Amino acid sequence: MQDVDVCALVLADHVGGDGPPLLLLHGGSGSHRHWDRVFAALAQSFAVHSPDLPGYGLSPDAPDLADGDAYVALAAATLSPLVPTTGVHVAGFSFGGAVAAGVARAWGARVARLSLIGPGGFGRAEGRRLAIRSRADTDGSDAAHRDVIRHNLGATMFADPATADAAAISQQLWNIAHARYDSLNVSHQQRLLDDLAHVTCPLQVIWGARDAYAYPTPVQRAERVRAVRPDARIDLVTDAGHWAQYERPDVIVRLLLDFHAPPPAPSEIP
Repeated sequence: MQDVDVCALVLADHVGGDGPPLLLLHGGSGSHRHWDRVFAALAQSFAVHSPDLPGYGLSPDAPDLADGDAYVALAAATLSPLVPTTGVHVAGFSFGGAVAAGVARAWGARVARLSLIGPGGFGRAEGRRLAIRSRADTDGSDAAHRDVIRHNLGATMFADPATADAAAISQQLWNIAHARYDSLNVSHQQRLLDDLAHVTCPLQVIWGARDAYAYPTPVQRAERVRAVRPDARIDLVTDAGHWAQYERPDVIVRLLLDFHAPPPAPSEIP
């Protein structure tokens, strides 16, 4: 890994709300926009930070990193100035789930609670086949490109292909255009379970029950998590695919608030 001046690498952070700090980490080929459908609702209970990770969105480029370990270490260092030194709630999606677990391991007691949605970091899924199309197989027009994105979202990210609406397609096009780091360096590592075994805070893992990336099934991946964290809370979301917080935002908000929101203060007795 090349030498990096971490202090000079300032991430673009999208902030809203008031309350305990909640850090949201996006998925691969993504940006803070992966959380658009749940951000406002979560900001009613938390001071939400939804940054673009290094090499994504509006944040600076990631350096030429040799492996995923170096990237996760960089993420932990560059995310650190965004949130307080104690009581940080963290949620990560897909690639961001693998990053979040590594960050939580590095930050230790600084993290109050950790949620992962369809996390990567289980290694390369040998035998998994996804019906992904390439723009190279089209006439190259913008309309054909949007059709490829619509198909790929329906095949990989959503349980219901109709969820790949115009807004989802436009967001995916923007995210891809602003992605300059290969998330597979992290997502294809066999890292998640080892990181979770060293994370001491309460843990929640959420999968869409029809997550095409959770190979062979979300239930089998949940069993692997429970083998290292028997105390983990596992939530399966019916009729949701990989990008559950876009497809079922109401359910994801409810699950995250139920796990992260502080209990109400006891009523004062006069």
